Parts: sequence; structure tokens; C-alpha cells
Amino acid sequence: MLKRCYRVQESQVRYWAQQAVELCDAIDDESIESVKESLLEAIELMGHDRRIVLIGAGHSGKSTLLAGMLGVPVLTRVAPVHHYTRWRYMNNDGDASHCRFLPEPNLYGLELVDTRGCENPAVAEAVAPMLPGADAVVAVVDARAVQASPVWEMLAPLPVEGGPACLVAITHTDSLSAEQSVTLADSVRNLCQERIGRVIPVYQLNPTNQSLADDFGTKVVAAVERSSGGLRIAIREVMKRGGDLLYKQGSILKARDAVARTDSGFLQSIEQEIDNFQNRQKQGVRNCVLNYSASAQRCMPRLLHHLRRSMGWFLSPVVLLRLESYASASEELYYNLVLQDVMQQQEELDKQFVHSCNGHWRSVRPRMKQALQCEIGEFPDSELEKELSELRLRLQNSLHEPFRMLKVRSHFAALFKCQVEWMRFFTTSMCLSLIVAGLLGVCMLESLALIFMGISAAFWLLGTLIHILVVRKICRMMRKEAEPLRECFSTHMSDLVQDMIVSRVAAYRRLYTGPRQRVADYETTLAPLQQRQSEIFRQLRSAAPHV
Repeated sequence: MLKRCYRVQESQVRYWAQQAVELCDAIDDESIESVKESLLEAIELMGHDRRIVLIGAGHSGKSTLLAGMLGVPVLTRVAPVHHYTRWRYMNNDGDASHCRFLPEPNLYGLELVDTRGCENPAVAEAVAPMLPGADAVVAVVDARAVQASPVWEMLAPLPVEGGPACLVAITHTDSLSAEQSVTLADSVRNLCQERIGRVIPVYQLNPTNQSLADDFGTKVVAAVERSSGGLRIAIREVMKRGGDLLYKQGSILKARDAVARTDSGFLQSIEQEIDNFQNRQKQGVRNCVLNYSASAQRCMPRLLHHLRRSMGWFLSPVVLLRLESYASASEELYYNLVLQDVMQQQEELDKQFVHSCNGHWRSVRPRMKQALQCEIGEFPDSELEKELSELRLRLQNSLHEPFRMLKVRSHFAALFKCQVEWMRFFTTSMCLSLIVAGLLGVCMLESLALIFMGISAAFWLLGTLIHILVVRKICRMMRKEAEPLRECFSTHMSDLVQDMIVSRVAAYRRLYTGPRQRVADYETTLAPLQQRQSEIFRQLRSAAPHV
């Protein structure tokens, strides 16, 4: 009878092979990914339906033979769909074309293809592409028309090695004489040799005889299992690839066990290297602080240049109206200039720091792999740069503290406030003189009007001269007011820079958290993984002892 063999063994092998695949996730090692994928492919191939195709001329007894092999007489009363019908128990591959489903558990994992008369060119053309990929091809030959059977032309292209298992079933032998029946099998074998170039098994049977049809179905199943696509070979392949995967997993766990048993001196040496790196970084704190504090002086010329352009070279009411806002604007501009200069220096220092860390990481990576069997991968510069940007933001937020402590804005405000009285006097005098000159001009007193216009011009010229001198004085006073800022920067930034260096090195040190944690976890997770791997290996070997 047609049935799928080794179903129990297949189920057990599949289960333990899947357990081996799941163990890969717990081990988490990239070196076994390719072996795992190979095992998954073998598991998928093992689960494929085994296809058996019946070909022959019309009314040669294909459907009757198929019904006899399955023990389902109803098949003889079902006409094929189009050119062929695929009989199945369930749809495992999502392809339901030409399918009819039988509620026969013995049909599980099998696909039986019943064809129409293959002497029809359309049928032969539709069936031919299925034959090379089939697991078995049963050529049903009518004993009354052996020479004219279309099966010989369909079998001829099939390969001898790696192709489907081929069998010849001779039907309607009851219409032959006893002498013809005796020599029929030999003549058919000779015909096979002549027409297709090889001899294939030949069986004489009566499809209506349930016992003979059932026995022939057993022979077909045996032929399928002997073929390259048989389930027995597929199970062996899964067991082989599963064994390879478990062997590699055992090697990895053995190496980790060796790592777990070794002294932690290697990790301590890495920590010592990072400590030395931090000490070298701290040696540059003084120079870094001096450069940051020098920003207060480097940015002062730019501030004064901007102030001169803003106040202009001439006295005007606009300068008087904007005088009160100069203090806050100058302090804000000064802070932004210093901040920009400090951030540029810090970004350059961070680039040098990342470059140094990258060099150290490249030196540690091969040593880590050799000593601890731990692959730390490429240098995660993006992760480190993200933390450095957060540290620069903290530095930026703290830079305003020296300005607040020295009350820079208040000193600037007092400096500009002293200029209000004389500017107001000269501006008012100049405007009143112009008003009087205008009124006199309306009264046709041109001489007096010219005199007052001259007085207004004199006020403007004198005020402008004073304005130029005052601007120069303000610039000197602002430079003098900013001198304590350098010392305040030096005091304020010393601890801040040292904390920043420690935080930067700590950010680099955290990049080794994963490898350190992985090695530390070996002691707690290694024993269960080894026990699980050993159990899977034992169960997989015993899953199909007779296969």
C-alpha cells in the first residue's frame, strides 16, 4: 500500500533538529550561522511531499491501479482534472492547482499524480515537466499494445543517475495466452533497453486484484525510498547536518568553558590600559584649561569690533535710544563668541580622543578573540560620538556660570549708563537749535536762523568728537572689565575639564561592557547549555536507529 514511511522517525528527527537550531540563539555565535541555515534547508527538504506520477495510454488502467494501491475504489469513478490530477491528503506547499484532497492519513506526505491518456500530445506536454522532479514514475503499459504505448518516449529523457525511480506496471495480462504471459516480462525488458537505453523493473499485475495492487504499492514506496529524494536519505541528511551543527556548538561551549576557567587577568590588563590612557589624558588638563580661559581674550577684539560698528562714528539720537540695550547684547554676543571658540576646541579634542580609542580598540580586538574567544566587532564610533556630544552639551550649559559670577552684564550696563547724561544734553541741544532755526526761518529771519543752525552743527561736531573718545574709552573699560573673566574661567573650568576627561574615558570603558558581561555570563549559563547540547545530540542520534 502507498504510504509515507518513517513518519515517526521523521517527526522525532525534526523535533530534535529544531531544538538544535533554537540552541543557536542561546549560544549566540555568528560562526555557526551558515551550518544552521544548512540544517534548516535539510529540514525543509525532508518535509516536502514525495511525488509519484502514473503515466500511460488512455484506458490502460492507471486510475484503477492507483485506487488499488491506495485501497480507495472511489478513485476509479473520478475523471482527472484537465490533463492530470494531484491526489493529496493536505496542502503543505500552498499550491492547490490540479489538486484533489482525500481524507486518507496514509496519503500524508505523498502526492499521487494521475494523468489522462498520454498519447494525447497536450497531456504529454503538460506532464513531461513534472517527471524529472518526481520521486517515482510508474509507467502503466497495456499488455495488448506494448509497442504503441506512449510511455517509452516520456521515459527516454529521464536521467539514469539522480532521476526518479521508474517502474513498469503491465496491465490487462488476462487477455494474453499463457505462453505470451510467460515471455511478456522479458520482451518488455528488451523493449526498455531498446527504447530508453536501460532496463527498469517490470511487474505484471491485475489492477482490480486488491492484493496485487497493494503489494505493488509497497514496491513503489520501496523504490521511492531507494531514490535520491527518498525520505530515508532526507532523514539521514538532517541527522548529518544536525550532528555537524551540534558538534560546532559543542566546540564553542568547550572553548567558553576554557575561558571561564582561566584567570581574569586579561580583562584586568585591558582595564589597566584604559586607566593608563585616562592618566595620560589628565596630564593635558592644564593646557586645556589655559586654552579655554584664553578664549575670553581671543574673542574680545571681535566683540569690540562689533560694538564700534554698532555705535558708529557719529553722535545720533538712535545711539542714545539703543544705549540701554548695548549691555545685554554685548554680554550675549561675548558669551556666544567664547562658547563657539570653546566648542571648536572641544570638538577637535573629541576627534583626537575617538581616533586614539579606535587605535586601542583595534589592538584589543585580536587579543580578545585569541584569549577569550570573544569577537567584539568593529569599533562602535557612532555610539561613542553620541555620548561625547552629550558631554559637550553639559560643557556648553556650564560656560555661562563665569559670566554670571562676575556679573559681566551689570558691569557693561553701568558702563553704558554713564554715557546717557552727556548724550542726552548734546542731542537735546542739537535738536532745540534746529527747531529754533526752523522757526526763525519761517519768520524770515535768515541771519538768526543760520546762527542757530551753526550752533546745532557745533553741538553735533563736539558731541561726535566726544562720542569717538567715549567709544574708545568704553572699549578700554570693557577689555579691562573682562580681564577677571580669564582667571574665573581658569578656576571654573579646571574641575569641569577634569570631570569631562573622566567621563569621556568612562564612555569608552562602557564599550567593553558587552564583552565583559558575556564572559561573566559564561559561568552561569555554560553548564545548562552544555547539558542541553548533550541531550539534543543523544536524542537526535537515537531518533531513527534503523534508518
